[in-house]
Amino acid sequence: MPETEIFVSGTSLARRLNMPTRELFRLLSEHGWIQRQGEQWRLTGKGEFEGGRYRHSERFGQYIAWPETLLQHRIFNAGQEHGLLGSAMLGERFGLSARQVNLLLHELGWIRRALRGWEITPRGKVLGGIQEEYPDTGVPHVRWPAAIQSHPVLEQNLRVMHAYEHLGEAEGVDLFADPEADICVELAGDKALRALDGHVLQSKAHLMICHWLYMSGIVHAAGRRLPVEGDYRSDFYLPSLQLYLEYWGDENAPGQLSAKLAKRAVYERHGLSLLELDAEDLPRLDEVLPRKLLKHGLAVY
Repeated sequence: MPETEIFVSGTSLARRLNMPTRELFRLLSEHGWIQRQGEQWRLTGKGEFEGGRYRHSERFGQYIAWPETLLQHRIFNAGQEHGLLGSAMLGERFGLSARQVNLLLHELGWIRRALRGWEITPRGKVLGGIQEEYPDTGVPHVRWPAAIQSHPVLEQNLRVMHAYEHLGEAEGVDLFADPEADICVELAGDKALRALDGHVLQSKAHLMICHWLYMSGIVHAAGRRLPVEGDYRSDFYLPSLQLYLEYWGDENAPGQLSAKLAKRAVYERHGLSLLELDAEDLPRLDEVLPRKLLKHGLAVY
């Protein structure tokens, strides 16, 4: 391959494809171009054949770069000629990651987990889903007719999902403007938000975290009282790990930093395991939470 060819990082390639970086690496892995070795992705022989090369950055160290011509490769366009949409394309149109799309369709009972990948269910077949597999690896996946985007049940659930997708637009969006919206409830006279799993929460940030845990199949409690003297409650509790989860929000808000330090001291004083999230973690939960949970012994895919 000529050295004059332009190479781009995986992150840059994903951005050009309008695809979440995590989804790109999943796709390349399922096609056998890369494989996970410890904490790093490594090129396979097939990945090298397709043009992948190792590059070095002073800031990030070694990484895999890809020829810019891969933008036209068939694996990024498979299914379009048949008018079928995969999870990445649906995610692009729904404003969700491909992982979130598959977990939502799984929660609805339209697909189920395979040993690797996803399989269609009888309900999914009725809705027009087509079972396929990646030719290079045999990993199963499902594609959908374009009409699935307007299915009323899917639209209803997407409305709840999108309540936290537009976190930066809070000032211009009134989640309570639609009295029929399933998400809006009253709690002790205050406005609150009902998550897909039924938990009633006070903020979009907590709703976002709750949805991530629920869609990932992680049993959790919301507002669980800490097993200590005093009226302390955690944002979330994961009983299988005996792990508490706190979202601290914006430390610059009045009183927020002091409240954070005081509550963190309670966890430390009583030896309670704590997973902490800040405002900057919210747009990257698919990256941040699997890494943090793995340190506590839970692998999330």
